[in-house]
Order: sequence, then C-alpha cells, then structure tokens
Amino acid sequence: AKMGLSALLSYGFVSNMSYSVTVSLAWFGFSKKTGLSPLAPGQWKPFLAVYAGFYIFNNVVRPIRLAVSVGVTPYFDRAVAAVQRKTKLNKSASIGVVVFLANFCGTLTAMSLGILMASIAAGVPVFPPKA
Repeated sequence: AKMGLSALLSYGFVSNMSYSVTVSLAWFGFSKKTGLSPLAPGQWKPFLAVYAGFYIFNNVVRPIRLAVSVGVTPYFDRAVAAVQRKTKLNKSASIGVVVFLANFCGTLTAMSLGILMASIAAGVPVFPPKA
C-alpha cells in the first residue's frame, strides 16, 4: 500500500509523458504531410485520425509504461519527502504539490514543447495565419 500512491502518481506522469510524445509525433507527421497545422480550419478531425494510430500504439505499450512507472516511483517518493522537508506541509499537501508540478505543469510543458518542436521540424507554424 505504501508504494501504491507513489506508483499511481508515477504511472500518471509516465503515461502523460508518453502521450505528450505521441501527440507531438502525430502533429509532426500530420503537418509534414499536409503542410497545415492541426489547428487550421477543418484539420482537427483529420489530425485526430492520424493521432488514433499513435493512441493505439500507446495502449499496446501500456505494460512498458507500467514497468517504467515502477522505476520512477522512488523519485516521486523523494519529491514528496523533499516538498515536506522544505515547506513543512503535511504529506497530503506535499503530494498535491508534486502532482501539480509533475503531472500538470510537467505535462503542459512537455506537450507544448513537443508540439513546438514538431511544428518547427515540419516547417508549419502551430497557429495558422489569420485569413
């Protein structure tokens, strides 16, 4: 039970990073093939069709994500302990801080940077120009 919560948080983080990578790869592939951003008018549904293949792949590799999350679990334990030590927050609040920083801020950063890099590599701006 002790490893349970940290393992769950770790799995959430690993899963989010995996999805950030696959969204970025789908973004690159779609933009490179079409010359358009998925955010261009009428392109979201075709982009989702490309992403669907990556989504299926992500589900196939779920056991690998689970194994990686077990390896990441001690780092979450250490992060929670460090937040507790430095802020004097209780364990629940410290877990909340770690979840916010890793799983929310970390995912947002990874997804944003991944899409930005995919757009640059494809030579297509993230945001289509106004018509």
